[in-house]
Amino acid sequence: MRDKRPVDELSIEELERILAIRKREARLARLQTYASKGRRIAGARPVDVPVTERLTPDRAPVPIEPRAADGSQAAPAQATPPARRADYFADVTFEDELEQRAARTVDPEQARRRRKQLWNAALTAVEVAAAVGLIVLLIGLLQSFEEVSRQSALLQAEAEATRRAQFVPPTPTPLINLSAVVLPGGHTFREDEAVFNLEEVPAQYRDQFANFAASLPARRPTPSREGPVRIRIPRIGVDSQIVSGDDWEALKLGVGHHIGSAKPGERGNMVLSAHNDIYGEIFRHLDRLQPGDEIIVSTWTKDYTYIVQPNAERGVIKGHQIVSPTDVWVLSGGGDIARLTLISCYPYRVNTKRIVVFAVLKP
Repeated sequence: MRDKRPVDELSIEELERILAIRKREARLARLQTYASKGRRIAGARPVDVPVTERLTPDRAPVPIEPRAADGSQAAPAQATPPARRADYFADVTFEDELEQRAARTVDPEQARRRRKQLWNAALTAVEVAAAVGLIVLLIGLLQSFEEVSRQSALLQAEAEATRRAQFVPPTPTPLINLSAVVLPGGHTFREDEAVFNLEEVPAQYRDQFANFAASLPARRPTPSREGPVRIRIPRIGVDSQIVSGDDWEALKLGVGHHIGSAKPGERGNMVLSAHNDIYGEIFRHLDRLQPGDEIIVSTWTKDYTYIVQPNAERGVIKGHQIVSPTDVWVLSGGGDIARLTLISCYPYRVNTKRIVVFAVLKP
């Protein structure tokens, strides 16, 4: 149907579209006329217009009438409408757009290479993520293994302490053997007050230990002439009296001599204990002792000098060793050698471990 709207009612876009279509069809008509007169160059590449638009018959351009050689008007030829391509559709495509459209054409080989690169990048990202996840998993497994090993060591220590303490009487008695279960000197803080640490004692013996600690006498027996009465450690400035026993009340008075252990100069193991952060902090700096340092233990009549022995821990030579509160093996006898063992809580103000120094009698 003919569009009867006047020109002034058409939009700029519609006018430009009609003008472009008319110019293109006029050019096609001229090319067809040149071809009918033999004026078109043979073999010339036709303009490839992939998308065009039809005009209604009333908008088709008027064909140009040929003229004679003398200038007179020739006989009118039958008007031949311009040839239309099968792909003559609604959109307009200008000639200067053809090169741009060709440049935008995607090369299949290039597109295939691009897809391959993207796929390789995705696979690399997956491999990196899998490697990171594997490393995190291994770290978690190692930490879990260490925790299991630690828990197993604690359980074994408790079982060993329980086995060693199996001869503890089932009822509270002043004769209870504290050293069969836990090393001396254990304490903790409750509202800034030092109290005996029952948490170090196996649960089945805690009531007995509490009753025994409450029944200890405040006064200590006088040491014999052969028993230790004084200890001096020049390296860390220790000079203190020694009392009999290493229970809670004894260590309030100074350094305690473990009842049943060897006497100064005697073959066997002489065990002396003291606190590190309460009641004078006598053994606070045991960790400063070095192999070869002297420890002088005196009786009423004689002085005995002991030499600190080296202890290798992770390739480092030290003059001390850190053990658990239930490692009562350090109280065992020294055989035919005159030995000295010093014991205190460790670390300072934490007291979850014991620090032990081993020494032998100087010849």
